[in-house]
Amino acid sequence: MAYAKFDDGFGSHPKVRNLSPWAFQLHVCGILHCARWLTDGRVTADALQDLMRKYRPSAPDEPLAAALWRELGPDVYEIHDYLQWNDSRAKVESRRAKNAERLAKWRAEHGKDD
Repeated sequence: MAYAKFDDGFGSHPKVRNLSPWAFQLHVCGILHCARWLTDGRVTADALQDLMRKYRPSAPDEPLAAALWRELGPDVYEIHDYLQWNDSRAKVESRRAKNAERLAKWRAEHGKDD
């Protein structure tokens, strides 16, 4: 399981506090989507469409206008500074592999099965 990290000043940052409630929800859910699916801060058009079903079609314009998101191409958006605050896919996968290896070793040493 990956976690999204938010600074305790996130909600009061000028870029964030000026968003409408719908755009704020879209931005937060975009970050959570990236953490869950290990996209390194990228939101595809398909994922955006799923998020927009809940957060109104006009909402993606606000994170773009606030420079919270940027358009990388016609089908991909990137959340600004996502990797500055959150672990990359590579780091999460490495941590998961090390944890699985450590658990397998412990089970082998202690005679525990799955």
